[in-house]
Amino acid sequence: MRPHVRNVGDHRRNIDGAVPIHHTHAVVIEIEQFHESPRSFGRTVLPRWRVAYLRRTSILRPRRGRAIHTTVTRAQGRCATLPAPSARRGRHSRREEGTLMTNSTTADMTARWAWLREQTPALRNRIYMNCGFQGPMSQPVADAMHAWIDRELSLGPTTREVLEARRQLATRYRELAAQLVGADPDEIAITEHTTRGINVVTGGLSVEADDGVVTSGIEHASGMIPSYFLRERRGADMRIVPLSPEDSPGAMAERFAGVIDARTRLVLVSGVSYSTGQRLPIAELVSLAHRANPGARVLIDGAQTAGHEPIDVHASGVDAYAFPMHKWMCGPGGLGALYIRRDRIAEIDPAAVSGHAAAAWDFAGEFTPERESIQKFELTTVSGVLLAGGVAAIEQYLASGPEAVWERARALNRVAEQRLKRTGVTVISPSSEATRTGLFTFHTPSIPAAALAYHLQQTAGIVCRGVRELDAVRLSLNAYNTEDEIERVAEVVEGALRDGVTPEAQAVAQPAAGAVEP
Repeated sequence: MRPHVRNVGDHRRNIDGAVPIHHTHAVVIEIEQFHESPRSFGRTVLPRWRVAYLRRTSILRPRRGRAIHTTVTRAQGRCATLPAPSARRGRHSRREEGTLMTNSTTADMTARWAWLREQTPALRNRIYMNCGFQGPMSQPVADAMHAWIDRELSLGPTTREVLEARRQLATRYRELAAQLVGADPDEIAITEHTTRGINVVTGGLSVEADDGVVTSGIEHASGMIPSYFLRERRGADMRIVPLSPEDSPGAMAERFAGVIDARTRLVLVSGVSYSTGQRLPIAELVSLAHRANPGARVLIDGAQTAGHEPIDVHASGVDAYAFPMHKWMCGPGGLGALYIRRDRIAEIDPAAVSGHAAAAWDFAGEFTPERESIQKFELTTVSGVLLAGGVAAIEQYLASGPEAVWERARALNRVAEQRLKRTGVTVISPSSEATRTGLFTFHTPSIPAAALAYHLQQTAGIVCRGVRELDAVRLSLNAYNTEDEIERVAEVVEGALRDGVTPEAQAVAQPAAGAVEP
């Protein structure tokens, strides 16, 4: 195998050769691999997709200070150029060489959000405000997945080069997932989703009768049900802390302080509530739990945080953090990751096991379980297609800059609050800047939330969801959304309040209200 690179050099041009692009932040490279064998009479062209943001592991070495983003828009037969924001060191710059983050100019970020919209096909036909359920995939992420399928189709999934490439891809995914949350790669297990990560901890942590398990009243079922099972199976003393969207970080911490004590073994809460949209004071809760009982462990449901807000698990002190790729990250479904603090790994037993859970074994009865490696929680085959999509999604998010995405989402929330209030709805999500996120939730007393959510999609192509517990409509406002889209939502809500929803929306209201997001 040898790489063949076209359009790489000091004077790069677009794919048609017409427009010089050597001054852009990002350039497009098409890579072909040539497969030669004694039986072949030609070459097999295998498309590859790779993003390199000045990282040491890059297979393509740009000139110093230059970022290269490689994509091939195969369906359209042309390349897509990705504008990368200005790279200036700031508070949220990543420790590793290789990530373009930080305080970019307004013009940079406006161009970046426009690029995301242009590269996300679903946004051409819909007003998509449901990444808190599952985010829309961009063309580069899809291209990465298609390229992996093409590789397996051309070479077969177990040829040496494909197996080695998949191993390297898993390593890269682990590295990027660690970078995403401020961890080290040997603290990251590859999982299928957030729920799997939560169950690894709740199923493997020693919890005995009368040990305290603390959670909140604004949790997703994937956090609540494992907590209930700790009560049912092990006799844990489960305590549910009631929270309100109006609660300040201090008020929330005070409520938790009233139930966390020396018997508390596990605190399981969300970083951001999927229902109210409020941000919880994670670092404060960690400090409370560890002070009350050094043996207490704090597990975070990161379903609504990864790809949404900047995360630093080391700074917060959390013991475990589970997160997915398919929500705010806009990556493939069926892929996630679990962070466990290095000095906590040994104390959690894998409930489901494979060869990764053995340090040594033979057929004569000798067996030594693996204690220290995070990979003891992983089972067997992980899809190369999903890993390729996950790598592309994380690189795309890091290129935008976590702080920039976070501020953009919160800014859109402010716009939604100001505009939707004028329609007469009741805003549920917090208005405090300390707890505001990109999730915006509102209630209409005269229309069931599920009916209104269905009506919004049916009549205007606005994709959102209803939250059954609050009888509320939830908008997930990501960086690619726009103020004009929020205005359109407000107009349709005003029309529904005035004229009612469609009969079809009213008919499906009750079944839709019971939908549970993954």
